[in-house]
Amino acid sequence: MPIVQAEPLARLITDILAGAGARADYAETVAEHLVAANLAGHDSHGVLRTPHYVASIDAGTLDPRAEPEIVSQTASMAQICGNWTFGQVIARQATELAIDMAQAQGIGLVSTYHEGHTGRLGTYVEMGAEAGLASMIWDGCIGGPRSVVVPLNGTGRKIGANPIAMGLPSGSHGALVLDFATSMSAAGKVMVAVAKDELLPDEWIVDADWQPTRDPNQLKAGGALRPMGSPSVGHKGYALGFMVGLFSLMASLPSSAQPPLEDRWGTIILMLDIARFGSPAAFRQQVDAVIDFVKSDPLEGEVLVPGETEARTRRERQSNGIPLPEATWQELSACAERFGISQ
Repeated sequence: MPIVQAEPLARLITDILAGAGARADYAETVAEHLVAANLAGHDSHGVLRTPHYVASIDAGTLDPRAEPEIVSQTASMAQICGNWTFGQVIARQATELAIDMAQAQGIGLVSTYHEGHTGRLGTYVEMGAEAGLASMIWDGCIGGPRSVVVPLNGTGRKIGANPIAMGLPSGSHGALVLDFATSMSAAGKVMVAVAKDELLPDEWIVDADWQPTRDPNQLKAGGALRPMGSPSVGHKGYALGFMVGLFSLMASLPSSAQPPLEDRWGTIILMLDIARFGSPAAFRQQVDAVIDFVKSDPLEGEVLVPGETEARTRRERQSNGIPLPEATWQELSACAERFGISQ
């Protein structure tokens, strides 16, 4: 398994995306985001996505040079049409705008639509935490080609993986980051299992006959992800994913009165200024106290809090490099060769 340092890996991804036609600043933004996901241990949202982005550019479904457009804005709310460019570019712009609004007005809410894959949502709530804000993000769809989840007791790909994220600052423990798909797994984690030629840890997906399976190849072969908690408490993941999809549908409303299925994808980014509730310093102290309380008296091993695993993995991979499955490295190498990029 190749092990690559973050900086040369980011340069490689930047060059590949630029070779595929991306604006230089877009290529850098996306590459930075993908490598950051790998550093955090979320390989499902890392550089393995690069060949898929290149294929989307080739197919004309991703515009690597389009400018996102603010279609409406008030003091505390805005809507952005991404014009089908990179989701990471759109989401970064939307997050920065939401942060500015929250710092000025106490609350900032920005919705986006007509966007490419937004990547790891944890990146954007981390941005909010670094600014001293609390944040929530909903991202997903119901219907259309991006839907990969079968409804509970149903058939067909009807719902997106529809992740939700939350972020908060602490005093001495770093950013608290919750970020997960409302399906049993993000589709990217199934992609990682395919790249590693491994079975899934559990029956995360169903095959084309809607039967549970651990074979990751069955997802691409016509299967679907199962709702989080399946089978015993799958109703919770299904209901959460369904509601995230409806919030995302609200974000895409400006596209038309009755958006077609492929347009029913959107993101809502909410930032809250903690200072409007009271002392930010006191809040951080209270968060630290809660963390220390929860982590005390472990039964075995260690009690972890949201974001802690990512922070540790980031430190380890920044020092020792990012491990990539051989299949992923070969795909990146093929892209580099196509665009005449030396490695």
